[in-house]
Amino acid sequence: MSIVACDDHAMFLGALVDALRLQGHVVAAFTSDPGDVPRLVQEHRPRLVLLDVQLPGASGIEVAETLRARAVDSLIIILTGGADQRVLAAYDAGVVDGIVCKGAGVHMLDTAIRRVLAGERVLVGWPTVTRRVSHTSPLDELTDREREVLLLMADGASTSAMATTMGVSVNTVRTHVANVLQKLGVHQRSKAAHVALELGLAAG
Repeated sequence: MSIVACDDHAMFLGALVDALRLQGHVVAAFTSDPGDVPRLVQEHRPRLVLLDVQLPGASGIEVAETLRARAVDSLIIILTGGADQRVLAAYDAGVVDGIVCKGAGVHMLDTAIRRVLAGERVLVGWPTVTRRVSHTSPLDELTDREREVLLLMADGASTSAMATTMGVSVNTVRTHVANVLQKLGVHQRSKAAHVALELGLAAG
């Protein structure tokens, strides 16, 4: 199992790499520049990418979103110094597979990595009291037209097929699709369709 790691603090990054190797992990590459990550991931095809949430130029979340947009198969864990609702939103949207607070320690990080590799999604060292309690559904944010688009996406309809069904232009459909993805906090139609299934809007 190989890892690509990114953290802008050189001392922490060096200690992290040494600790991971001592735990038996193969660190294929590491960098302090978030701009290097997509290239390193393409080159090494790691099973896991570790990203600090605070990076110069682009946050760890933005790097994760870039990797997902490129359909990278690597699992992603965000390292954070404390509670950050942006990270939690990325976790809830499926952009990242785990969150580990830096104060959790090496052994807890190692356990988190192994759990994620086993197919779990993990929150380690996350103060649960900071999680927002919401009694509303993401679907509540959608207009009736956007719900219709989401249902069509869940049925696997193409953009042109949706335009025909709804009696609107292809560009209008694309606008609705972009709004749906933004409101649901996802970046792919397949993930939006999964949300529709999970929330009971569409039948499986």
